[in-house]
Amino acid sequence: MKQSQLILSQTPPFSVPLRFFMTAPIFGVLAAVLMLFLDDGHFASRWSAGMLAYAHLLVLGYLATVMQAALLQVVSVVTGGQPRRVGLVAAIMHITLVVGTLLLVAGFLTGTPYLMHAAVLLLVISFVLFIGAVISGLLRSSTRRDAGFGIGLALTCLMITVGLGGWLAIGHSVPGVTLARHLTDIHLAWGLVGWGAILLITVAYAVVPMFQLTPAYPPILIYSLAPAVAAGLAVWVAGALLNRPVLSLAGGLVVAAGLMLFVVMTLWLQHRRKRKSASEVTLWFWRCAMWSLLAAVLVWVAALLFPALNRHPIYPLLLGMLMIHGFLISAVNGMLYKIIPFLTWLHLSIKVTEHKLSRRLIPNIRKLLPDERTHIQFWLHLLMLLLMLAVLWRSSWFLLPAGIVFAASNLLLWLNLMAVLKIYKSTWVKITEAAEEKRVEESATASPT
Repeated sequence: MKQSQLILSQTPPFSVPLRFFMTAPIFGVLAAVLMLFLDDGHFASRWSAGMLAYAHLLVLGYLATVMQAALLQVVSVVTGGQPRRVGLVAAIMHITLVVGTLLLVAGFLTGTPYLMHAAVLLLVISFVLFIGAVISGLLRSSTRRDAGFGIGLALTCLMITVGLGGWLAIGHSVPGVTLARHLTDIHLAWGLVGWGAILLITVAYAVVPMFQLTPAYPPILIYSLAPAVAAGLAVWVAGALLNRPVLSLAGGLVVAAGLMLFVVMTLWLQHRRKRKSASEVTLWFWRCAMWSLLAAVLVWVAALLFPALNRHPIYPLLLGMLMIHGFLISAVNGMLYKIIPFLTWLHLSIKVTEHKLSRRLIPNIRKLLPDERTHIQFWLHLLMLLLMLAVLWRSSWFLLPAGIVFAASNLLLWLNLMAVLKIYKSTWVKITEAAEEKRVEESATASPT
C-alpha cells in the first residue's frame, strides 16, 4: 500500500494512539522487574502465579495496548471509517486496560479474589468499547473491504479470547467454580494465533509495503490467508474439545501452512524492496519476528506430529517465548519505530497546511529518530531473546541477566520514542509562533495607513 492510498483526513488525533504506544514499553519494564523479584521457580512452570502474571503483563499490557491503538489508526486511515467520539472512547479504553491489567497481575500474585473480579470487569469494559469502536468504524468505512474482513476475523478471535480468559479468571478466584485448565491452550491459541497473528497479518498488508518500500502482497494472499488460518484454528479447537486428534492435526497443519506462507512471502517481499539500506532497524525487527514465527510454527508442528512433546514442561514455555517475545513483541518494536515518526510528521504536516506555512518547518521524517539509538535497542532486544530461551534451560543462571537486559531494552525503546515526541513538541511551538507572526503581518498589511 502506498501513502497516497491512505485516507489521511480520517486520522484520529495524535493523542489517541500515542497514549497506548507510549504505555507498552512501560509494561515491558514492569515485566522485567517482575522477573528480577521472583525466584526462578516461578518461571519453570506455565501454571505458576509468577508466570501467569508475567505473561499477562506482556499480552495485555504490552501487546494489547499497541494492537488497540494500531487498529484504531488502521480502521480510520485504511478503511476510511473513523470510530465515533474516538478520543473519549480511546481514553476510557486505555484507563480500563491499564488498571485492569495491573489488578489482574496483582490478583495472580496475591491470590486475592476481589482483585481478579475487578480486573475482569475493567478488562471486559476496555475490550467491549474497543470492539464496538472498531465495528462502528468498519460500518462507516468507504473502501478497503479486504482489510475490514481481516480485522473482523481478528475481532471475532479476540471476543472468544476475552470470553475464555474471563471464565478462566473466574475459575481462579470464585470458590465452587472449577478451574477449566483444559481451556488454557485454547485460550492461548485464539489469543496468540487468532487475535495476534491474524491482526498482525492484516496490518502487515498495509505497513510492510508502505514503511519498508516492498512490493504489495499478492491479492490472492490478502483475501484468502486470514480466513484459512481462522478456519484451521477453528478445526484445531474442535478437535481439542471433542478429543479428536486427527481433527486437531488437520486444523493445526492448515494453521501452520498459512503462517509459514506469510513468513516466506514477507521475507521475499523484503528481499525485493526498493531501497536496500542495511541499517534499517525496522527491517531487522520484522525479520526477527518472521524467523521467530517460523520457529514457533515448527515447534507446534512437531508437537502435532509427536503428541508426547505436549507433555514436556518446556514445550509450552518455548512456544510462548517464541510467539510472544520473538514474533509479536519484535514486530511491535519494528512498527513503533515507523508509526510514531510517521504520525509525528503527519500531524505536523496537517498543522502547517492549516496555517499555509512552508513545509520546511517540519523535520525530515528520517531524521526524527537517529539510527544509532535504535540499533542499540535492537541488539539489546536480540540478546534478551537469546537469554529468555536460555532461561528455559537454566533459569537459575539466566533469569537475572534476562530481566536486566529486557528492562534496558524497553527503557531505551521508551526513551527513543520520547525523543521523537520532544521534536514534535518543539516543532509544534515553532509552527505556532510562525503562524502568529504571519497573522500579525497580514493584519498590518490589511490595516489602513
